[in-house]
Amino acid sequence: MADIATNIATIQAKAAELDALIVQVRAAKAAIEAAEAEIRRLRPASETSRAYQERLTLVALDQMVKPSIAGDKSIAELAAAAWAGVA
Repeated sequence: MADIATNIATIQAKAAELDALIVQVRAAKAAIEAAEAEIRRLRPASETSRAYQERLTLVALDQMVKPSIAGDKSIAELAAAAWAGVA
């Protein structure tokens, strides 16, 4: 069993890792949302969106906090399925 000092060091190190991940998530979120907005602008209004073609970042944020369930698809898998066959 770790002592208090070791646990504090672990918390501080992992907090720094979370800070770095937050920066990466924010950048990825901004890039995805910008691409989604551009697609909406370029896509004919009569063309409907398929599941996960919009607001994919909200799904990703939800998956980060929910318990992991065997068989859950990754965000990359959801995006690939959403855009399969679309040019």
